[in-house]
Order: sequence, then C-alpha cells, then structure tokens
Amino acid sequence: MARLVLCTVALLAASGLADPIKKVPHKVVDHEFLQHQVDVLNLFYHIHEPIHEPELKEIVNTFDLEKNIEHYTNVTAVKMYAEFVKSDVLVPRGVPFSVLEFSHRFEAEVLYDLLYSAKDFTTFYKTAVYLRNRINEGLFVYVVSVVLLHRPDTQGIVIPPIYEVFPSYFHNAEIINTAQRINTHGKRMIEHYPSTYVHDDNVVIRWNSTTWPYHNNDVAVTYFTHDVNLNAFYYNVHLMYPFWLGNDDSPLVKDRRGELFWFYHKQILSRYYMERLSNGLGEIPELGLDVVQQGYVPGMSYYNGIPFPVRPNHFNLDQPEFVNAITKIIEYEHRIREAIDKGYVLNHLGEHISIQTPEAVDILGRVIEANVDSPNPYYYKDFISVWKTVLGNTVWHKHHYHKGLIPLVVPSVLEHYQTALRDPAFYMIWKRVLGLFTTWQKYLPEYKLEKLALPSVVIKSVEVDKLVTYFEHTYFNVTNDLHMNEHESKAVVDDVSVVVQRPQLNHKVFTVRVNVKSEVEKPVLVKFFLAPKYDSKGYEIPLHVNTENFFLLDQFVYDMPVGECVIKRESTENGFAIKGWTPAYEVYEKAFNALHGKGQFVLDRTHRIDGFPDHLLLPKGRVGGMPFVLLVYISEYQPSKVPYASNFDPNVSLGLGSGARYMTDEPLGFPLNRPLYQWQADHLSNLYIQDVYITHKLVPEVVVPHVEEVHPL
Repeated sequence: MARLVLCTVALLAASGLADPIKKVPHKVVDHEFLQHQVDVLNLFYHIHEPIHEPELKEIVNTFDLEKNIEHYTNVTAVKMYAEFVKSDVLVPRGVPFSVLEFSHRFEAEVLYDLLYSAKDFTTFYKTAVYLRNRINEGLFVYVVSVVLLHRPDTQGIVIPPIYEVFPSYFHNAEIINTAQRINTHGKRMIEHYPSTYVHDDNVVIRWNSTTWPYHNNDVAVTYFTHDVNLNAFYYNVHLMYPFWLGNDDSPLVKDRRGELFWFYHKQILSRYYMERLSNGLGEIPELGLDVVQQGYVPGMSYYNGIPFPVRPNHFNLDQPEFVNAITKIIEYEHRIREAIDKGYVLNHLGEHISIQTPEAVDILGRVIEANVDSPNPYYYKDFISVWKTVLGNTVWHKHHYHKGLIPLVVPSVLEHYQTALRDPAFYMIWKRVLGLFTTWQKYLPEYKLEKLALPSVVIKSVEVDKLVTYFEHTYFNVTNDLHMNEHESKAVVDDVSVVVQRPQLNHKVFTVRVNVKSEVEKPVLVKFFLAPKYDSKGYEIPLHVNTENFFLLDQFVYDMPVGECVIKRESTENGFAIKGWTPAYEVYEKAFNALHGKGQFVLDRTHRIDGFPDHLLLPKGRVGGMPFVLLVYISEYQPSKVPYASNFDPNVSLGLGSGARYMTDEPLGFPLNRPLYQWQADHLSNLYIQDVYITHKLVPEVVVPHVEEVHPL
C-alpha cells in the first residue's frame, strides 16, 4: 500500500473550519490484528491494477482452491467457484458490476460463501489474494467488504472508504480525466489545467458542481445529492444488510432489518425534502406511470470509458420497451397494497402472517425490499429495482454476453448503492415506496396518551444556539483510480498524489438545552427531531401531516435527577453521526508503524462504517434564516430485551445479526413512526415543540472554533 504524501488534516486546518473531536472509548489492538489490517488494505490498493507485491504474486501463482478444500466449511462453494475460474464463466474484469443483475449476484453469493467459509484468516486472505487478479474488480471489492463485516475473525478491521477505492463513482469524468493527465505529466503542466494547484507534494483539483455547464435541473441541491460521504453511507448500509444475505446462516433478521430498511430511507427522504425547501425547489415530484419530467445527466464514466446512462427530460414511460417492466411494477405493487388492505401477507406455504400490529413494520419492510428474510420473496417481488432500471434508462440496453452466459450490463447511477442518491428519481421512487408504509400506518390505531406520556417529567422550555450553516472545502484522494507507471508498479508506491477539493455543507457546533422538572430519579431516553415548518407553498404543515417529514437528529440516554435540571447536549456528542472516515493511506501508515513498534493502533467508534455524515445533520436553511420545527421528546428508558452490546464489543464490532444493536426496544423513530396529532402533543408534558431558524452564511461571515486533531500514538 502506497504511503501518499497528502495530509487531509493539514488541508482542513488550512481551511480553518475543522471541528473539535469528542473523546470516546477505544481499544488498542494486538500484533495479529495489525498484520491483518495491513494485509486487508493491500487487497484494495489500485484495484484496477494486478497485484505487484512479490510475496502476494507468489500466492496468486501457486494457490489452488481445490487442493486446499479441507480449509473451508462450504465444500460446495469451493468446487463451484473453482469451476467458474477454470471455465472462465466469471464476470470479466474491467466491466461494470451490478448486484441487481441476477448472474452477477449469483457469482457474488457463491464468492461470499467461499470466503466466509474459510476456517481461518490465513485461508480467507490467501483465497482473496488468489482471486484478486482473476475476477471483476467491482464484484471483488463488494463481496470482500461484506465478508469482512460479517466474519467473526475480521471484526474491527477498517475497510477503505468506497470513494477512495473507486473514485470514478463519486467524481465526474472531467475530474477523472484531469487526474489521469496529471498522473501522466506530473506537476510540469499544472498551469494548463484549470482550477488546479499544488499543495505540498499533492496536486489538488478544485471542483464545484454548480459551475459545471452540463448540470441538471436540481443543481441547487447537488451539494446534498452528490455528497461523497452521504453516498458512501448509503453504500455502507447495504454492505451491512445485503438483500441477498440472511436466513439461519446470517441471522440479520434479529436486527429488525425490515424496520431499519424503512427507517434509513425515511431519514434520507426527510433530509432531502428539507434541502429542496431550503432552495425553493418545491415538493418532491410524484412518480406516476406516464411521464417523468426531470431527467438526469450523471456526467460520469466507468473505468473502461463507458458513460453512465442518461435520462432525458420529459421521459415518457409509455414506450414499447417499458411495457414488460411497467407491468411488473403494477403487479408487484398491487400484491403489497392487497396485503396491506387485507392485513396479512402470505408465506411460502400460503399461510397468513398478520401485519396488523405495530411490530409488523419489520415484516412489511422485508417484504417490500424482497430480501431473503421476506416470508415469501417469490411472490412479493422486488419492484424497486425494476423502477431503477426503467428510470435509469437501462431497460433498452441490449445485453452482450461473456461466453454467452454472463450479461455485460451498463447500470445507471440508480443501480449502484454508491451513486443512487445522485439521481432525483431516487427520491421520487422512495416517496412512492414510503407511501406504502404510510398507507399501512393508517390501519394502526392512534397512540393512546398513556403510551406517549411520562407524567413525572415536565419539559418547561428548550433553548437552542443559533443554527448556522456554511460551505467549506473538503478533500478526497483519487490516486487509487489512476494508472501506475513502471516505477510505481515496481516500487509499489505512488509518484503523484491527486486530490479533489469539493465544497461541502457544514454547520457551526450548536447546543440544545432542555429545561426539565422531574418528580423521580430514573434513566430516560431523549430524542431530538427536526422538520420543516412550512411546505413549498408557504402553508404551515399540520403536525400529523408533518410526521413523515421529521428527521431524527439525535437520541441518547440521560440519568434524570429529581427536581429541576438542564439537559445539555452538544451537536458534537451526536450518537449516530461521524466526522468522516479515516483515509486508507492514514490507516495503513498507522497500522504499519504500530506493527513495527512505532506507536499504537487504536480502534474506536468515531469512524464506524454505519455513521451518518455529521456535516449533514442540519439542512442548509436560507440567508436571513428559515423556520424549522424542533421536537424534543423524553420517554422512560426501556432497555432492549437483548441488552445493547451484550454479545459483542461495540468498539470493534457492529454486532450484525446479534440482536443487540439497539439501546432500547422502542420502535425506530417513536413517537413519530405513525401520525402524531396536535391534540396529543398538547396533552404531553414530556414533549415540546419549538420553532428554530437555520441561517446560511458565506464562509467569511462564519467564525468556527478550531481544535487541532490529535491521533493517539
């Protein structure tokens, strides 16, 4: 793994906008873990290139799957994949990989079974090295990442951020082409490249999508939809819970995966809606079966030069090519709506499974996703992916086949998790999908006041610091996507480091103070929600309608004392947001140094893979201020039936499939997981609604305190 010269921390410090870092529990890892960490990072280094390290090339040339079959628990997977390799019926290298394409997914599942069944890390690693040069790069990275998150012996190993492994999925073709030219010419022709400069030993490409001439109609919100960290977050969530992984072998159903599927998408859609309102774009368009008015031009190309498909404006769905796909959508959606109306779904035996209870959101989520834990995935099929192929404009693509068996597809941005959020059609699809959940919620009874109330607690007032947003520069290294010259491949080092500078929405650190009076001493659960106050036409949104727009801003347990107190919560203490993921080169350097006795390598939760980007907690708002609604809710703390982190170390593991990932048994988003009416809120002393204003300012107007980031040695 190359040690790149760029120091992202230094660049952030130069911008003057870095935020202080909170202290969290951590764990110092041992020598064996360090070696595994270094080994894993080598797998992702210049993924489009063959392996260049001599000791790894030896494994590539000498390892044999079938001769080592006793080192795997899944013999069938070993034999199948060995046959795939012999017969060359693999997804070829250098072409796009799509997990939504059946044959691509089938190979991915077999590869997962193979790697997961390795009896020890050494076998897993040698297998991955052996296949690294032989199989499709996208498939390899996707499957190895999923395996690393789920294998017991790889918990805590840091996976490189997907935007560093495949930069071309996060930056348009102009950026990547400029980076390739810089890689070829070095620094001697920098003056010929617009918006390019040298910082230390790194070449930096300035980028601002709002000034790109080939923009789309929603250019005003591309800072959100094209946000690199947000798209990586969405990709990471699907690494944790792949729709094809589950059942008894991987009991992800224990984690309420269906409910989580609904909640993550509700959160993202709520945030997107607030950004639209902040920029005067109006409501999210309804998705019908006739014409989609808004097109999308990705401006990106795959590594092999093929551009991502384009959807033109005024896209007509009433075309002969779309008849079969639209028919499937209508039929599959009808089956869901019919189940909601009847109050039950059918399992694979034809038996009725009730969905008339609040807990059934988990069943409904699994059914709508059509994942392997659905009661009947062969009847309740995946209509969301069909929508993606239609609106991505990929239905018309004529398949070419490798060996007459493996389709060579050109997926749209909608068909990759790491790019799906870029297309405004994503939010149209999900507005329609979440409408199914809303329809189901209407069949549930309203919450009774005694369910919502906590009579012993009275929220007397809420004070919030001035909420200010601004744009800052952030930096992403794209060197991993560049071709290596002869010297680089021999030395296994990058001669040139290329970085992209992009604008990023952020906010000043703020504090919420909740003035409370309590009659008893007890632990409570405190939640902050944020929603727009007015719709796009300027009308105030009623609380029961606005319920679906509330974004869960923060959630934490608080030991409530008797009497009056102030619950003080800083935005930097947020429980589910992170500052960003540590660059791979920095992880490698720290692990390599610690492996050779230079310092320690520390694991903590500040960079966990499922963290929501901290800089996007608040919507942009407007110059002069924009009104929003802050809802504070305090409930009695009810520990999860399986105590949080009781069977895993949260500093190391995500606890996937453990059933112990939640701090409470409350439904996700409670009490706003179904319509909440104003008359209910008026009778609750433990719920407080307050108007807040979010003001957007230019960077020179913002004073942001800066604390140097210090990494443990």
